[in-house]
Amino acid sequence: MNIFIDDFRLLRVESDAYIYEIKLDGYEVNWLKNGSHQYFQTDKDMRLHEVDHITINGKIYPLLIGLVTLTPAFEKRFRYDGPLGFVYSKEETSFYLFSPVAKEVVLVLDEKRYPMTYEEPIWKTTVVGDHHLKPYHYDIRLVDAFKSVKDPYTKAASSKYSHVVDFNQTIELEKTPIKVKNYVDAVIYEGHVRDMSINLDVEHKGLYEGLIEESKILGGNVLSYIKKLGMTHLQLLPVFDFDDVFDEEKNLKYNWGYNPSLYFAVEGWYSKEPNDPLDRINGLKKIVKTAHDMKLGINMDVVYNHVFNHKTFPYDDIVPGYFYRHDKDYKMTNGSYCGNDVETRNYMVRRLIVDSLVHFVNTYQIDGFRFDLMGLLDLETMLTIEKTLKAINPYIMLYGEGWNMQTEVKPKNRSNMHNHAAFPNYAHFNDFYRNTMKGELHGDGLGFTMGNHHLTQKAMQAIIGSPDMFLSPNQSINYVECHDNLTFYDKMILSHGFALPDFKIAQDFANHLIAISQGIPFYHAGQEFYRTKKGVENSYNHPDEINQIHWRIKEESVKKLKALLKLRKKYKLYRQTTYNQNVTIVKDKKLIVYRLEDDKHILIHYIKNYYDLEKLPLEEGKLIFPSQKAISEENAIYVDQPGIYIVHIKK
Repeated sequence: MNIFIDDFRLLRVESDAYIYEIKLDGYEVNWLKNGSHQYFQTDKDMRLHEVDHITINGKIYPLLIGLVTLTPAFEKRFRYDGPLGFVYSKEETSFYLFSPVAKEVVLVLDEKRYPMTYEEPIWKTTVVGDHHLKPYHYDIRLVDAFKSVKDPYTKAASSKYSHVVDFNQTIELEKTPIKVKNYVDAVIYEGHVRDMSINLDVEHKGLYEGLIEESKILGGNVLSYIKKLGMTHLQLLPVFDFDDVFDEEKNLKYNWGYNPSLYFAVEGWYSKEPNDPLDRINGLKKIVKTAHDMKLGINMDVVYNHVFNHKTFPYDDIVPGYFYRHDKDYKMTNGSYCGNDVETRNYMVRRLIVDSLVHFVNTYQIDGFRFDLMGLLDLETMLTIEKTLKAINPYIMLYGEGWNMQTEVKPKNRSNMHNHAAFPNYAHFNDFYRNTMKGELHGDGLGFTMGNHHLTQKAMQAIIGSPDMFLSPNQSINYVECHDNLTFYDKMILSHGFALPDFKIAQDFANHLIAISQGIPFYHAGQEFYRTKKGVENSYNHPDEINQIHWRIKEESVKKLKALLKLRKKYKLYRQTTYNQNVTIVKDKKLIVYRLEDDKHILIHYIKNYYDLEKLPLEEGKLIFPSQKAISEENAIYVDQPGIYIVHIKK
C-alpha cells in the first residue's frame, strides 16, 4: 500500500484493500472518491514539512510526496525571494535551502552536522567561524530516510563536494569594458575550451589556461588570434559544472558539456586542479581577464532546458517533481530529447535560472549568453532574464536557438522565432540563412554557395537580414555552421561523395557572405580554414581525434576573412538596425547585385555562385575586396569564380 500527498488536502491511496480506518495526527480525514485509486480529503491544509506518516487499518505507512508539488497552489504558495545557498563572511556563514516538503534538513559542513530550522518555505542555519573552502552538503529527510544531496546553489565545487568560498580570495575582475550598443556590431566566434588548445604547443592543453598561453603555432594565444581575426566575442561551449566526463582522468571521456550538473559552479574537466575549487574559479576568470584586456567579450553557452540526469540532479531529492515539466497526465515531458525538460514557468525554477545568470555576470563579468534550445523556455522567463541582466549590464548580449519545439508551454508563450516580436531584445540563430547558404540540414542537398540557383531569391532575403522573419537585423544570427551538425566542409563532402578543390572556394564564399550580410555574423571555430570533423555530424562525445582543431592560420582564407571583417567594422552600412534603408538587392541574370549607400559611400557587391566568366563594372569606383582572383581593366573587372566582389565608390 502506497499513500501519496496529491494536494494540500488530498491523499491518494494505491491499494484495493477496504479501508475502514484512516488516521493522520492533527487532521480529520474523510473518504472522497474511488477511481483507479482511493482518494481521501483532510479538513485543512496539511503542513507538508511535518506530515510524514499515516495510519490505515491500524498499520503505520510512510506518507509520500505525490502530485502536490506539481499543483498551481503549491507553486503560488511557496514563492520566496530571500537568500539561497551560502552567505559567507569571515565571522560566520549562513546556509539557506528551499524545500517546503522536507521533514528534516541537516547541514553537513566539514563533516560536522548542524540541524537546520524551517521558516516557510526554506531551511536555514548559521555556523560561526571562517569556513572558506570547507566542503558541505545537506542531509534531507522527505519521509523516513535521510539522503545526502548537493546544494543546487553550489557556487564552488570540487570533483565530489560543494564548497564554501570567499570570492574575495579569487582573482579580482574589473567591470567588463565590452560595450556593444547593437548586436549587429558584434561578430561571434564559437569554441570549445578543450578543442581550441588540445592540439596546440601550450603547457595546459585542453584546459582554461590553454586559451591564454603563448603558442608558436598561433604567434600568440588563442584569444589574441580570435581578436586579430576580427571577432568581438568568443562564445564558449558550456563551462558550468557538467556530467559525463572525468575531471581527473581527462582523456577517458569527451563531451561538449550540454549535461548540466550544477548551474552556478565552474566545470572541473577544464581545470588543472579539479579538486581545488579556487583553481576552477580562477581558471575561468583568467580567460575573462585576458580577453577583456584585449577588448574581446566572453559569452557563455547555457543549458536551462534540461539537466543531465533528473535522478542525480539535486532538485528531485529536495522538492520531488517541482523542477521538471509534466504533461496533463503528470508524465515528465521530453521535448529536449534528453529525458527531461526543466519547468521554467515555476517561480523557484525561474529564480534559480536568473540567479545563476546574475552570478556569472557579477562574479565572472560574462558579456552574453547563448540559450540552448531556447524554444523550450517560456517568454516570461526570458523577459525576466533580460530585465534583470540589462539592469546590471545594459550591453549584455542575449540570444539562442529559437526553434519551435514540442512543449507544454502554450504556443503564444514559447521563446521561439515565431514569437520574436514578444522578446525583441533577443537574437535567434537563423536556420533559414544556414539552410539557404549551406543546404538543408540533413541529406545531400546543395546550398546557394555550392551553385544552387534555385535558392537565389532566398539568398537575397537572407543577405538583407531576413526581414520577413524578424523586427530588426539585430535579431538575426547569420551562420552556416556551429558545434551542431556537419561542418560546412563535411557537408560538401556528403553532397558530392568526395572532396573537391572547389570546396575551399565555396567555404570562402559562405564565410564572406556572413561578413557582409545584415545581421550578426557567427563563426564556428576553424571554419575560416575549412575545419572538418571527418564526417561526424554529432560529435558531442567523440574523441579529440574528431573534435580537436588543427590550426592552419596561414591559409589565405584566414587573411581574406580578416580583411573583410575589417571592412564590416569600417562601414556602418553593414551593421544597420532597421530594414529597407540604404539597401537594394536585385538579381541580374544569374548574378546578385547588393548595393549599400549612404551620404558618403556606395558599396556594390557582386555576388556570384557560378564559374562563368563575368565582366563586372566598377562604376568609377575601386575594387576593395575580391573573394577570389579578379583581373582588372579600365573601369571593370573580370572574375570566373564564385564569391563576393566589392566595389567602393566615395561620394
